[in-house]
Amino acid sequence: MDLNKLLGDVKQILQANGKYDGLTNKEIYVPSIQVDRRNVYFILHHMGSNGIMQKSLVAYENRLTATDFEAEESLTDVDSTLLVGRLNERNNKALSKRFLWMRPTSRRNYKYSFGLGDRLGNASNAHIRLFKGRNVMPVLAQQSIRELTLMNRTNTDVFLSAAWAVFEEGFTYGWGADGDHVKTPYEVDYAVKIGCSIITLDLTEVVNNKAVNLSDEELDRQFNALDPAQIKYFNEAYLNKTFDLGNGYSVKFSKHDVEESVLTFYDAILFAINVYNKYIVPYNLDLEISMDETPYRTTNANHYFFANELKQRGITPTSLAPRFVGEFQKAIDYIGDPKEFEEDYKIHEAIAEHFGYRLSIHSGSDKLSVYEIIGRISKKNGWHVKTAGTNWLEALRVIAHKDPKFMVELYKFAYENLDAVKDFYVFNAQTDGTAPKPEDINPDNVNELLNNDDSRQILHTMFGPIMNLKHNYHYVYRDKFWDILLKNQDLYDKYLNIHIAEHLDLLQGVVKTKQEALDKNEPKTDISKEK
Repeated sequence: MDLNKLLGDVKQILQANGKYDGLTNKEIYVPSIQVDRRNVYFILHHMGSNGIMQKSLVAYENRLTATDFEAEESLTDVDSTLLVGRLNERNNKALSKRFLWMRPTSRRNYKYSFGLGDRLGNASNAHIRLFKGRNVMPVLAQQSIRELTLMNRTNTDVFLSAAWAVFEEGFTYGWGADGDHVKTPYEVDYAVKIGCSIITLDLTEVVNNKAVNLSDEELDRQFNALDPAQIKYFNEAYLNKTFDLGNGYSVKFSKHDVEESVLTFYDAILFAINVYNKYIVPYNLDLEISMDETPYRTTNANHYFFANELKQRGITPTSLAPRFVGEFQKAIDYIGDPKEFEEDYKIHEAIAEHFGYRLSIHSGSDKLSVYEIIGRISKKNGWHVKTAGTNWLEALRVIAHKDPKFMVELYKFAYENLDAVKDFYVFNAQTDGTAPKPEDINPDNVNELLNNDDSRQILHTMFGPIMNLKHNYHYVYRDKFWDILLKNQDLYDKYLNIHIAEHLDLLQGVVKTKQEALDKNEPKTDISKEK
């Protein structure tokens, strides 16, 4: 790399006074330029020998402090050093010392937030460009332990991918990093130590799901086996009481409601309290409670009981995710009656407002039928919506357009090996039902796989096996997949933005119906053929 030429570029930036239209070096990614007195930092986009765009950090700083960075090449200029380095952890930490907005922050001062879960690690730039000016905080780093395991990624990798995108796009609005669906103290500690600003506490392993199916007699027997002081407390606090939520909403506790709520959730409440005191308070983090990974709907009494017991200990989570009426399955629209969902959502929202947190919608990808409802009702405290699989499916859309035969091969493998992920996901896609059969898929109709609910779920859930399959110590699909995707990054970015814009437009009231969102964001031309 010609460092003397880069030094000239730095001097041109210093003289430009923030007006960079006239920069002669087009490899400089202008949104990334940061000037701090006489110091200059930016990302350089340059073509690699493999035909894929490479990125490097360029920093020009006083030579005494420039040693914070790890340089591949450097040049001394009087009392300053010009260096070129990789987008690695050390250089990220050095930059974040200089620009605090590179670090993830709390959602507490943001009314609206949206989780993006970049599974592959190259979607955040496109997302950030879409979110600029939307007044919605993006949670860019958001991967559950399950997804990290399936993709052989680490929280460090996820975190760094997001942080570099933040710097590259000059995004100073604020962003979040979510230790998503952590279930054990070990997993919580892992997320905390890597720098996550949010802990989404998944209660799956401490919720007593069996209590929901007990007969009234057995429920009563187990409840009355508790310590007398506990029985007295719960009955005095809840039994036959009605709690006014305002605006005509209330929650009433029957004997069944009290006993079911206690036996189902009290152990989970104690677990959440322990995590809050050990991790959330000392590290000043956001706490999200996940009640959605259960096989049954969260009742109004369940929700109120959980929130009230936390409040008695002085704890208010940042957000809480109930399991709503209907189904929020991966990668497809809401399954159920939107009118019934609206009535259910109103009461959950009233509970959340009463206790001072916002609702969180999990498995939020593609739930276009109910986003207008969520956006319209959650006006006081705002909303948090989590998506993840969208990124992977939009990457597959690129594959389908650029190499249809390869996409046919990927679907055949996914269809025939779906049992590999049956323990990780709950979904309706049935290989012996309505899902498209591999023998019926060819290069001419392969794009329809991304528009069919069953095939979307099959492809969505099989991202780990597809990317990690090996034969004779070589990846079968991964390398070819990445070669196509990275050579068509611009197309991937466009697909990502079209799809996420559909979500945001409905949530923010820009459009009112799913069809309006699709029509507004549908590309007017076949963007897969654009140069």
